[in-house]
Amino acid sequence: MDKKTATSLFGSGAALGRALGISKAAIGNWHENLSQRQQDEVIGAAIRLNKITLEKAKELINDERQRDERSTCASN
Repeated sequence: MDKKTATSLFGSGAALGRALGISKAAIGNWHENLSQRQQDEVIGAAIRLNKITLEKAKELINDERQRDERSTCASN
């Protein structure tokens, strides 16, 4: 998941930061491609706050898994 997708789930970087209990500046310091931990936190917060459904969470996870598989294949 990229930072843009994560932010769009909450509407703004500030809202994402509030959901995760961190500052907007901390969100701004994230890399464009989120780490697995960051993705898990974003998806968990989005589910908890009813920003996404479980189905949407599964879709995000599957999309990320496919992206990782494509990048692994491309590097071989």
